[in-house]
Amino acid sequence: MRSEPSRSSFVFALPSGPLPRTVEMFVYTLKRLAVAVPTFFAVLLITFTLTVVSPFDPVEMMMTQFEGTLDTLAKEEVIEKIRDQYGLNDTYWVQFTRWIGRLLQGDLGISINGQRNVLRMIVKTFPISFQLGLAGAVVTTILGIPLGCIAALKQNTWIDYTIVGGTLGFRTVPVFVLAPLLLVLFVLVLDIMRVPRGWDGLFQTKVILPVFILALGPLPVVVRQTRAAVLEVFSMDYVRTAKMKGLEMWRIIIRHILRNALIPVVTTLGFVAEGLIVGSIFLDSIFAIPGFGGVAEAGFRGFDYPVIMGVTMVSAVMIILTNLIVDLVYPFLDPRIKIE
Repeated sequence: MRSEPSRSSFVFALPSGPLPRTVEMFVYTLKRLAVAVPTFFAVLLITFTLTVVSPFDPVEMMMTQFEGTLDTLAKEEVIEKIRDQYGLNDTYWVQFTRWIGRLLQGDLGISINGQRNVLRMIVKTFPISFQLGLAGAVVTTILGIPLGCIAALKQNTWIDYTIVGGTLGFRTVPVFVLAPLLLVLFVLVLDIMRVPRGWDGLFQTKVILPVFILALGPLPVVVRQTRAAVLEVFSMDYVRTAKMKGLEMWRIIIRHILRNALIPVVTTLGFVAEGLIVGSIFLDSIFAIPGFGGVAEAGFRGFDYPVIMGVTMVSAVMIILTNLIVDLVYPFLDPRIKIE
């Protein structure tokens, strides 16, 4: 007589040993997203708190443009009507929960200045700034990594000092100062271009100068980080062995040095992306580019809190996603890196 199988025979045993690399990456991504979500809402909470407790009133700032056209009583009535319309007279938590509720429905509200849909403003302008920022990051990488390698290979020579010192000079000059100086140089002194204004697409000559200026800000960081990383890798035993075997220097750099040296540089590129968001605010104003930076500048200048919250949300998402991508790129550059 055949006996019934015991319940224990139906228990599936989990595989022992380390998880496959793809599973590790998936679990790690979930962990990072689990951390990113509360971070995202914390940023929104802090920003919203600062706008509420600030002594600046966006409605009163907007009404200054009607100074002299309304008497005091009529002006106060209009201000109270607008404040009620935007719910600014409600308590702090009522305002915040209402904004979060609308956010979850894809509604970022209406700007106080101009009565425009904030989401539509961002959707219209963000792609322009994203293209400029991405182009700036590409130019920074293309220029910064080779210059850093050259500076490392020519350590303590005039070439090294020129590259490091020259690029560091761009770091000390703010974008809003550097941009007018380069405009004067290229337009008035050298007379090799017209004043670039407006936006007709990324692949236009008028975009060259804004992208170049955007790339110059983080360039010294990439150069110095690449130089330090190459010098560190250059002293490794396997590089010395390759040199003793008579391999050409460019082969040593490509096969042995660059891949390992790029690991710390990738971290730097994550911070570069954050800097490009700030830099675009000044460039949009200087070159009359209808980008995301112009929306941010107008929102903060008029203390338009629906716009400020929308700009903060998009910026926070971009920074969080950039840092996540940087962390996920590590294992591909060096599979020996342990994912935790």
